[in-house]
Amino acid sequence: MRVAIISDIHANLEALTAVLADIDAEGVDRIVCLGDVVGYGANPAECLALVRARAPHCVLGNHDSAVFEPELRLLFSTNARAAAEWTARQLDAEAVSWLRALPFRLLLDGVLFVHAAPSEPERWDYVFGLMEARMHAESFTERLCFIGHTHHAAVYSLRPAVKHYNGFDRFIINPGSVGQPRDGNPRASYGLLDTVAGSYENRRIEYDIARAAGKIIGAKLPKRLADRLYEGR
Repeated sequence: MRVAIISDIHANLEALTAVLADIDAEGVDRIVCLGDVVGYGANPAECLALVRARAPHCVLGNHDSAVFEPELRLLFSTNARAAAEWTARQLDAEAVSWLRALPFRLLLDGVLFVHAAPSEPERWDYVFGLMEARMHAESFTERLCFIGHTHHAAVYSLRPAVKHYNGFDRFIINPGSVGQPRDGNPRASYGLLDTVAGSYENRRIEYDIARAAGKIIGAKLPKRLADRLYEGR
């Protein structure tokens, strides 16, 4: 089975449509979303509609949760809070209800999917490096766990002797961010898992950054949210 893993779309419609076009060209069998469909960007309703249509398997992200949990916004940066409050005003009751129903964890064919750290994804903790990843190794029994949240694409081997991905050792994998990469590469990021070939690939996709950034400015969202799309940080 070929599985595309998308995460941290953040209402960036241009990035999402570019990634979905690449996914279609790859002929995948399933798309799984690791959450944060909304927040930061200017097209929350449109991105939600696309994810609902194309990725029925989805977990809850903290920016998704902030739509219906105003107290969570208090933990956000000033720019993120402004975007979360704006986003909440753009979504209808049906969209909010869909977000409310999303789980923190999802298990599909022996693979675990969460938005944040696997031990307690509802706490929204980050996994930024190999040491942190290995601290969470005993919190799940599955061979693979996919996470988002950091916007950094990474593959973490949970066995010190293993340096590269293979089809039999244990790993925590972050596919990076579709809509707001922060690893220095501004191209949209997603993951492609092939369970038959035993392979995993991080794919980076060009998209119309200027259009996505222009929409953020047009919506009177914080300018920094537009600027960082060009920087990938």
